[in-house]
Amino acid sequence: MSSSIQLISSQSGPVPAAKSHSKVLPSSGGRGRGRAALRRAHCWHFDPVPYRAAFAMRWSVFLREMFQSREDVAAAFGVTFGTACNWWDGLNRPYGDHVALAALAWPEDFARLMAAE
Repeated sequence: MSSSIQLISSQSGPVPAAKSHSKVLPSSGGRGRGRAALRRAHCWHFDPVPYRAAFAMRWSVFLREMFQSREDVAAAFGVTFGTACNWWDGLNRPYGDHVALAALAWPEDFARLMAAE
């Protein structure tokens, strides 16, 4: 007994190939935009590079305002004492989950101390 599977299609003829839209989209920017419009659409009004460079020190200032000691920082964020020391001294930046925790726990203080100048 041999059973065979037969493919049934609702189309009677061959399936036409999908049209290419490569002539519609310019290679410079996509979606029919020119380079100037692309820059305007995707520009940052805030430059993140200086903020990123200063973030470790901002975080340090925030911690010093909110906590009495490095031990308190380690306990509050569930990190090692060494990590808390590095944050306290402004040597390292925290991961995003620690920043989010601080923003949720102390929203007014976080906004005031972490805001860009």
